[in-house]
Amino acid sequence: MKAIGIVSGGLDSLLATRLVMDMGFEVLALHFVMGFEPNRGTEVISKPQSILQLGVECEVVDIRREFLKILARPRHGYGANLNPCIDCKIYMLSRAREKMEALSAAFVFSGEVLGQRPMSQRMQALELIAKESGLEGNLVRPLCGGLLPPTTPEKQGILNREKLECIQGRSRTAQMALVEKLTVGDYPTPAGGCLLTDPSFAARTADLMNRRPGKILRIDDPRLLMVGRHIILPQGGKAVIGRREEENIVIESFSSLGPILVAEQFPGPSTLVEGTPTTEDLDAAARLTARYGKGKSLEKVTIKVTSPGKEIELLSIPPDPPSGCRIL
Repeated sequence: MKAIGIVSGGLDSLLATRLVMDMGFEVLALHFVMGFEPNRGTEVISKPQSILQLGVECEVVDIRREFLKILARPRHGYGANLNPCIDCKIYMLSRAREKMEALSAAFVFSGEVLGQRPMSQRMQALELIAKESGLEGNLVRPLCGGLLPPTTPEKQGILNREKLECIQGRSRTAQMALVEKLTVGDYPTPAGGCLLTDPSFAARTADLMNRRPGKILRIDDPRLLMVGRHIILPQGGKAVIGRREEENIVIESFSSLGPILVAEQFPGPSTLVEGTPTTEDLDAAARLTARYGKGKSLEKVTIKVTSPGKEIELLSIPPDPPSGCRIL
């Protein structure tokens, strides 16, 4: 009998998958990609190795475009920062329900833990998510199921309630004990799984959303948000300034969005100023580019400005810190 799991590749989803497998179910793992996973910064989407090592079938579900719409207007609001956790989980579980129905699977499961997340894993939120995803009665949470009302598979005798764990709260002690008990192989270090819960990253994202029509980001915007220094310029424009070579490469790949600034004679950052900047903002971005480069001790630095559809412009700029800027 088949069970459908939504898996992040983190420790909780790994343990939940192992528990369901040990109950005798054939697992199809769905790994949803929303674009704001830590350390991605690339278009390469891969299956989580922690889940693959269990020998289960795993499918990647790319929901980046759908998630950007959820992010712009979440029905259930945001968490402490810009994380629309409840709406995100409802959408992923709705997709998992469709797969469950198509394959006549017994149930859908997740690695949620009662009380672990302040927004989406309270008892009331868990009940809301199950109901609005259409999985009420058919959503099993193996790590905390012993603390929740019995599900339909339990009532039908398909699933043994005594094999569900009773983990709750934010401590990981119970999960680490379960690692010792189960055979899970290599496991990831427990950590947050969405950059939108980080205050600094959330501030960057909110600023960029306010610059986009309808507050809907482009599918490649998260890559730009993950790199560089993000600085609001004196007239309201924004500069993204690379901190190392790999970030410079990412920033230069967004050259269609606005001018790219680099120092002519010295190593230093690549800087993107999105749109058509004012003269004051372009001057401020050039000064910052010079300031963060190897020529910062000189009286003047020549900055090359490459704008979409325009000839290259050279600016001779003192590497003085401009006034009126704000770091995001």
